[in-house]
Amino acid sequence: MQALANPHELLQTLLQLKLCEPDSLKPYYPRVRDRDDVSVYRCERSGVYVLSSCDHLSNKHYQEKSDFSYWKSGTREAALAATAEDNQRRYAQFKHECENKIWADIGTGAGGILDLMINDCKEVFCVEPQTAARTQLLSLNYSCFSTIEELPDNYFDIITLFHVLEHFTQPIHALKFLYQKLKPGGKLLIEVPHARDILLEFYQLDAFKAFTFWSEHLILHSKHSLQTFLSHCGFCDIDINGLQRYSLANHLYWLNHSKPGGHQIWSDLTSPLLDQAYAQQLSKLDMNDTIIAMANKPR
Repeated sequence: MQALANPHELLQTLLQLKLCEPDSLKPYYPRVRDRDDVSVYRCERSGVYVLSSCDHLSNKHYQEKSDFSYWKSGTREAALAATAEDNQRRYAQFKHECENKIWADIGTGAGGILDLMINDCKEVFCVEPQTAARTQLLSLNYSCFSTIEELPDNYFDIITLFHVLEHFTQPIHALKFLYQKLKPGGKLLIEVPHARDILLEFYQLDAFKAFTFWSEHLILHSKHSLQTFLSHCGFCDIDINGLQRYSLANHLYWLNHSKPGGHQIWSDLTSPLLDQAYAQQLSKLDMNDTIIAMANKPR
């Protein structure tokens, strides 16, 4: 485990915001699934998980990804198919927030959510650092930029980040830039993985730890840490709620086989009423797999 004598920038942020103290950060897991030179800390004070290093990630890391390899795909069509379920859910969940608004989606990837939302919005913009994906989006006449900084200031009614904030080595800088891009009264919507996922927090499943800790997820947030980040950057009216992306069948399969995919393999154990009841119970326990924050820029 890397010593905390010289904490990296994200760790410094957690310490500066008083989310963590040096003695609250404990070694938790010896590696991430794709690297054996990066380990995981857990903060006993805030509940966040943070990687021992951020040096392996930069904009260049994403810019140089070939085609749509990030989604294990060679084409945009295959990438859209791989992300369709989440995109459809987000469209149904947040369409009313974007209707007739000037909207930007950050880290839009293959742009599936853009395809669904474009006819509902006044204007659509996006940011995607991956060169191949951005090139295709530009060819489809989307207003697509490589960095947040390129977006116009004080322009957007709403900005969304779906499973993106956890990839930033400098999340506070990113949030402050996003604050500048929003109009007064504009809304920021953030969806991130939850540190209190029941498979981690309650079941403490080793196989899930080996699967879920990943070199590109630099931090897993708790509601408290996400609230603190947003408040520090000037956002107000912050509302954070849990969301359950994966069903009871998925969790039963993890417990039985120590593998993902149970929501598909054991689909006979899935029904809307059962999954809704399970998700509601996880929300009561604050153990959903995902949290969603809505925050405003003051008028």
